[in-house]
Amino acid sequence: MMLKHRSPLLKIRNFCQRHPLRVLLATIFAIATVHYALQHEVIFTIAALNGLLQSLLLGLKLNPSHEPEWVADIFTQLKREQDVLHVKQRQLKVQEIKKVALSRLDEQQALLDFPFNLYRVTAMRFPAAQLAALQAWLATELPQAEIID
Repeated sequence: MMLKHRSPLLKIRNFCQRHPLRVLLATIFAIATVHYALQHEVIFTIAALNGLLQSLLLGLKLNPSHEPEWVADIFTQLKREQDVLHVKQRQLKVQEIKKVALSRLDEQQALLDFPFNLYRVTAMRFPAAQLAALQAWLATELPQAEIID
């Protein structure tokens, strides 16, 4: 029988088994953090704490199950005001947008993304029937942007 929710201790044990060198490095940084904190060395304490966090977190992959958000009307999520393009709740400078990913996923849905910007949460799936209208809108509002598939 498969357990749906693993206990936190089991998750920690599995992490330690999969990443022994990372755990060793984190332990060294943890010891250094305590040592420098007791010595009242603020800068070294912060540097050691930074090393501790980075040794545990950097290189870990985020959950790959993140799927682009579905929107029924793509044009409700896009708005241009002078040199700013509002995409969902994000603001992108129009002159910095060089490439736009636009593709048909299947008969019912298409995908819009701005892959080369600071925010990676702008991907949206939308009805494929709106694809031609969106291509025309992008050509007028973002003429400098290359549309990639």
